[in-house]
Amino acid sequence: MFIYILLLVYLIALFYIYDVRGVTKYRFAYYVFSCIILILVAGLRYRVGLDTNAYMRSFNQSVYPYLEDFSFFHNYGADIGWVFINSIAKSVGCGFYTVQIIQALIVNIVVFWFIRRHSPKPFLGILLFFMFQWWNYCFEAMRESIAIAFYLFALDALITKNSLKSYYLRVWPAALVHTFGFVTFLFPLIRHIKVNKYLPFIAVAFLGVFFFIGDIINDLVESMAMMEGMAADKAMEHLSSDTYGESSLSIVGILMLLMSRAIPMLWMIIVLQKDENESSKTFIPYLICYILVVLLRLKVPIFFRFYNYFEVMMIVAMTQAVTITAADKKSLKHAVTCCMILLMIFVRTYELTKVETGSLHGYKTYNRYIPYNSIFTEDYNEESEYVFRSLE
Repeated sequence: MFIYILLLVYLIALFYIYDVRGVTKYRFAYYVFSCIILILVAGLRYRVGLDTNAYMRSFNQSVYPYLEDFSFFHNYGADIGWVFINSIAKSVGCGFYTVQIIQALIVNIVVFWFIRRHSPKPFLGILLFFMFQWWNYCFEAMRESIAIAFYLFALDALITKNSLKSYYLRVWPAALVHTFGFVTFLFPLIRHIKVNKYLPFIAVAFLGVFFFIGDIINDLVESMAMMEGMAADKAMEHLSSDTYGESSLSIVGILMLLMSRAIPMLWMIIVLQKDENESSKTFIPYLICYILVVLLRLKVPIFFRFYNYFEVMMIVAMTQAVTITAADKKSLKHAVTCCMILLMIFVRTYELTKVETGSLHGYKTYNRYIPYNSIFTEDYNEESEYVFRSLE
């Protein structure tokens, strides 16, 4: 726990020094140093994160070949890009920690690079990334976050060069690392979403149709789970998941979902849309799509899987909104913007402390990550290990 608090205090201090006070000395050096620290903390962890332990088990059971025996044309029963990374790590040695280091390098470097290129307050950006997604990207969604890194790398080409060719040349490996990565081939369509007087009616109609056919989609996923092959395995994995396998949410659960994601993003859209600078509107289509995905998750839980693809754009948009409204700190807009960010922080922090349901009933979400153990001590924590064994 101490290392997480130390990282939080450190990143808050950098935000205050460089984004609030505007100090320029050693600015880039501290930005790079922050990236290195997060890479090392993530890469050198020992049995932290549910998915991490599942991936470690597969690695230790010799599911993956050494690099000299690897072939892109062989079916290993897993995404070929992920198998390739594990084969590299297996050939290098040092166990699964090599996979963790490779994954942390790819994800953190790309996220830090993307935030610095598009955020007017990059230290606020990495602070929000640490609080909202760093845990998930590095400790849980290890494969998917690599796919997201390729997507962010490609999205930059789409934003800065307006080049579909460059986008697809950069994004195609996403589908090799994670099955859901294929959706990134469709994401360039998102930029064509425009804010106009017809948008609310189109959005309501779109949601209405999806809520109507939501049960059909859920039945389709269940049918896939009854088949054979990798697609069936993925479908069964999601159905048995406590996160993706249950569509019903309590009233409190729905409110938490809206307060931690949809409502703050709606406010950011309002702020960015009213700004005179056209570049501020770049991420508005992605925020709109993000809100739609959040609402669709209420009916079709598999849409939860798409949250992660929009979170970094959401973070950049928040830093843009803070910058725009900070021009007049006495204005109500600035106060509301800051309150929306604080609301997200509060709700998402609360989500870490809630009691798990399903197969992990009785344990809290933070048991996945706390306490932090490193490869140098390999300490054993009874509560965390019980959570890990429950899913084996």
